[in-house]
Amino acid sequence: MEKIKVSIYGRTYNLVTDDSPADIRRLAGKLEEKIIEFSALQTRSDEEMLTLVALNILNEADKDMLGVKKVIGELHKKVSALEAELVELKEQSDSTLSEAISGATQELANMAQFQDEQNEQLRQKIDTYEKEIERLSKGREDEINKLNEGFSSASLEMENIANNVAEINHDLSERVLAQEKEIERLTKGREEEIKKLHEGFESAVKEMTHLAQVKENENITLRNTLNTYETTFDNYVKLKEEEIVRLRDELESVKSGQLGLPYE
Repeated sequence: MEKIKVSIYGRTYNLVTDDSPADIRRLAGKLEEKIIEFSALQTRSDEEMLTLVALNILNEADKDMLGVKKVIGELHKKVSALEAELVELKEQSDSTLSEAISGATQELANMAQFQDEQNEQLRQKIDTYEKEIERLSKGREDEINKLNEGFSSASLEMENIANNVAEINHDLSERVLAQEKEIERLTKGREEEIKKLHEGFESAVKEMTHLAQVKENENITLRNTLNTYETTFDNYVKLKEEEIVRLRDELESVKSGQLGLPYE
């Protein structure tokens, strides 16, 4: 609460108010203007003049209130129109959203079908690589067995003709050269096959990486499968390389006359 003094038409009034003093003084000024306006009617008494002032103020306030009510009514109409428009927009939005969801669902179904087809192709490639690895592994084992049989046969023959050292050494030299050429041929063939397999694996990995953008979890499983096969193949290659080294060591042993035969 604040105490203020206002002057109206020559009289001072002490007021206590919660409102802004500036607003109270502004209203007092307007009231004084009205009183001065109606004081020009000299035929009226002060009481009648104040009554006319009050009636005029009430009339203006009533007009202002009617204007406010009119504005409020217009605002209500606009709000109703906006609400109706909002309902219509919501219905259209729901319809559009339903169509969009339906289209997206169909697109996802198409993408899923495409992904399944791509995964099936990858599985077929993996099966092909597995069969190729199995074939190469079997072929290598057969070739190594043949080499072992050849070495065993050469050892027996060396024991049977031990009396003719010069001829045996000459024959062994030719056999060693032949075996070295055979090992070289097998090694070269193995390297080419390994290169082809690696190229196949690299191509499959690239294709899997591309498909990973659509269905990452499925491709991770396939990539892990490929890594397992690649590890198996690397282990197989390492085993065969060790086998070739061993065969070369045996050849060197034959050259050096480990079986008791002098080597020229």
